[in-house]
Amino acid sequence: MTGLAKGDTLAIMAGNYADGGNFSHLEGITIINHNGPVNFGNTVSISHLNNVTITGTGKEGLVYGFRFSRFKGDAFLVTNKCMGLRIGNCEYVDVNGNAINAGIFFTVYNGDSSTMALYKTSIYNQHLLRTGALFVGSWAPVSTFQNVVDSISFSNVRIDSTISDVNQVLACSIYRMVAHEWTILGGCPNGKHDAGIFQTTGNGTIYNIYRNGGWGYLWRIWNVGLNGRADSYCYNCIDLNTDTYGTIDTRIDAADTTTHSNIPFLRGSNMHIFNNTSGNKRDAINYVSVFVVAGTFFSQNGYKLEIRNNLSFNTKTDNANHLVKQNTIDPLSDTSNNLYVDDPVKSGVLLDMNDCYIAQGSPVIDRGVDIPMIKTDIAGISRPKGKSYDIGAREFPSDNVTTNSAIRGERKILTLLAASLLVIGTIIFLLFRSFAFSRKNKKVHS
Repeated sequence: MTGLAKGDTLAIMAGNYADGGNFSHLEGITIINHNGPVNFGNTVSISHLNNVTITGTGKEGLVYGFRFSRFKGDAFLVTNKCMGLRIGNCEYVDVNGNAINAGIFFTVYNGDSSTMALYKTSIYNQHLLRTGALFVGSWAPVSTFQNVVDSISFSNVRIDSTISDVNQVLACSIYRMVAHEWTILGGCPNGKHDAGIFQTTGNGTIYNIYRNGGWGYLWRIWNVGLNGRADSYCYNCIDLNTDTYGTIDTRIDAADTTTHSNIPFLRGSNMHIFNNTSGNKRDAINYVSVFVVAGTFFSQNGYKLEIRNNLSFNTKTDNANHLVKQNTIDPLSDTSNNLYVDDPVKSGVLLDMNDCYIAQGSPVIDRGVDIPMIKTDIAGISRPKGKSYDIGAREFPSDNVTTNSAIRGERKILTLLAASLLVIGTIIFLLFRSFAFSRKNKKVHS
């Protein structure tokens, strides 16, 4: 945009933008709300953004400065490639669509990251209420390499209710995904499919997720690695009181991999499931609601399914194993230090079945195998080393709690006023380093 340099801030004046907006062809800037909430009443399209941050942190004391409410359609619609995109501090209320949709076809990955739909993306501080999925990517077969998403994180997300049919992150060609610090509440009245909150073909890591109520698995994954073998991890998650299915459904499908080794190519992924707590899982469709449904993972090719240090209670099974339904001939040789009980409170395992705090003298204390990569539990309590490592998502209480903080620098601020916003790399009016747009069209463009 004329007048904007890398490191500048584009501030959108607080108000209602009924027709949504469009941000495109921008590089190295930050877009914030100014002096209050910015309320969008329609879709904001984004494309060709390079190292751009869109964050609703422009008003002190206001958590979600960018708000989308009461319309049919997606909140953010990705219409072309973006690299280094960051979207934070946004709220979605009664949006009859998805929060972020990157699934409409516009690119094929050829091995160069510049041909990915999204590369090195961060989605953080998001709140959803009576809205669809947080993120939808391409559901075309992974071998087509359509709209590939690589290296994306979803952090500090709260789902208070959903109109989706389970999913919150749904995509085939999504790789090296990280999701952490989530709270999922409010049920899932439209739940009816064999699906998960996270439903991905590519590899990833989820941790520090708390879910209470709803439908389906926490994660349904096909474990594909992009341009080489990969690893997926699920740890420090608490998953409770859902209507059907268990917590993890994992497998590798040979049809999702390629035989050649010329980039781009596809391989399988190891799955590691550590230190989770899963319980009170109902079985509304007469299948099972065990902790893990283990599909084929091709152990003969060196792939591994590892299930350790997990606590499960009150689940439904079709055999003697309440922890794992083995839908594979692959041996479960990397399974250890897990515990199942019918009632964890009566058994002296937990103090309660909602927060899942560990009881004094619980049989999960000091019974886990040391997992060096996991430094803390779901609440930030340090995980000890060696024989004092506990089972489940929580470590027995201590005073050693870690927290994370971030420091924001200050940059030059340019104020953008409009009832509708469009920024497309050029500008019509330049007045005293502020960008003024006509309110007649009631649409924001950048």
